Amino acid sequence: MKVVTNKYFISASIVLVTLLLVVSFLLMTSSYFNTKEINRFTSQCYDHGGEVILEIHNNFTNDYSFECKR
Repeated sequence: MKVVTNKYFISASIVLVTLLLVVSFLLMTSSYFNTKEINRFTSQCYDHGGEVILEIHNNFTNDYSFECKR
C-alpha cells in the first residue's frame, strides 16, 4: 500500500513542477513581448512628435493602456 501512495506522490509532484515551469515560462514570455511592444509604441510616438501616456494597470497580467498625444 505504501508503494502505491509513493508512486502517486511522485507522479503528482512531476505534474505540478511541470505545470509551474510552463506557467512561469508563459508569464515571462508575455512580459517580454509586452515590454518590446511598449518600447516600439513609445519610439514610434516620439518619432512622430507625440507625448507618451502609458498606464500600467496590472503588472501580473501585463495589462496596460497606451496613448500618444500630439
